[in-house]
Amino acid sequence: MRTVLPANWRSGLAEVAAEGAFATPSVRGWVLVVGRDLQALADDPDRLEATLTSLSEEFGDAAWFTTDDRSEVHGWALAERGEMRRGYLYNAEQGHAYWYGDVLAAERELDCFLDDPRDHSDDEIKWWPDRQIVCALAAAWSIDPSRLDQLGGGPGVGWVGRI
Repeated sequence: MRTVLPANWRSGLAEVAAEGAFATPSVRGWVLVVGRDLQALADDPDRLEATLTSLSEEFGDAAWFTTDDRSEVHGWALAERGEMRRGYLYNAEQGHAYWYGDVLAAERELDCFLDDPRDHSDDEIKWWPDRQIVCALAAAWSIDPSRLDQLGGGPGVGWVGRI
């Protein structure tokens, strides 16, 4: 991050509504990074992979999640010990836009990909993700950000800046 300033939850989240990123205070051992700058990673898989592998080299595990019901963009990625393990992105305009690695156990447990996204047949039944799937994977791999109020995302100072 660059141009980094300390920020509490309220000011950090408000600051990144239009641009930037907010690294939260630790929540159950995880630091969440949220904001518009991270949404841009959905458009650039190479940058997503480079960012996650770099973070996981330093911190062990790094996960990325995006979900936007309005534009119908939903995705996730996971890197462990400096290596990408899994990445997936669904975009309503492009369909299954990004696929990295094999389906992991948490995805199988959530019945993801009952229809293979690489199958271009004319079958009527196709699987696609939604906010519920993304949040469930976040809970399985790290923390479900939609439950921060229940997980103790309380007082503390994080950092706001640009990626």
